[in-house]
Amino acid sequence: MLDAFGATGDPVALGGGEGRCWRADGVVLKPCDDETEWAWLGEVLPTVTQDGFRLALPMRAADGRWVVEGWCGQPLVAGAHAERWVDVIEVGERFHGAIASLARPGFLDARTNPWSIGDRVAWQELAPPVEHPILSRLLAMRGPTSAPSQVIHGDLTENLLFADGLAPAIIDVTPYYRPRGFAAAVVVGDAVRWRDADPEPLLAAVTRDPWFPQLFVRAVIYRLVTALEFGRSDVSYFEPDVALAERLLA
Repeated sequence: MLDAFGATGDPVALGGGEGRCWRADGVVLKPCDDETEWAWLGEVLPTVTQDGFRLALPMRAADGRWVVEGWCGQPLVAGAHAERWVDVIEVGERFHGAIASLARPGFLDARTNPWSIGDRVAWQELAPPVEHPILSRLLAMRGPTSAPSQVIHGDLTENLLFADGLAPAIIDVTPYYRPRGFAAAVVVGDAVRWRDADPEPLLAAVTRDPWFPQLFVRAVIYRLVTALEFGRSDVSYFEPDVALAERLLA
């Protein structure tokens, strides 16, 4: 793969990407689970105007392919993850404004991974394949929403890199077709649940979205069903998100 993507030197494991990413000089290599999706990103992302953010763009192999034997590559971009959650939400909003006109990609319908199952359950496109008391509480809170959908990055939380003097870099774009506020809701839930973040500044960043409470409920359902699909037996760490959802809907 180093030869295929023109990388040299010894590969070094990277901490992100579920522990499956490697860096060699200025190239990041990772397994590609969906060749159609990655090729779509490779064609579409270069057309996006990068205003207030940078994008880690997919790169072609030496022979022109986007994916080689299940592996794909992209340039290493400067920056590091930081728990700057309000900035993550704001950069996500700029990115989603820049891609608002993209058509819904057809490959979304073919996904069968746990994240896609969680997403479909959250949006009532699939019956819950698992049962859990916390999930039942969340499903009881879910109500209607007419927020418009568009292509979004559905996993911004740890996929934004900050570097001094540079615009934040968005990496590992994971396309979904949902309201852009859903992406922000995922970040809020992740930050509260996984990083014990103070929800107040995060909620202040989303006050302009009238649909946020319902989008937040769906975001927590999405993450919870995904965790249950992965076989997690103890999901009590979702309780802070559930309490926040109850507060937002009170």
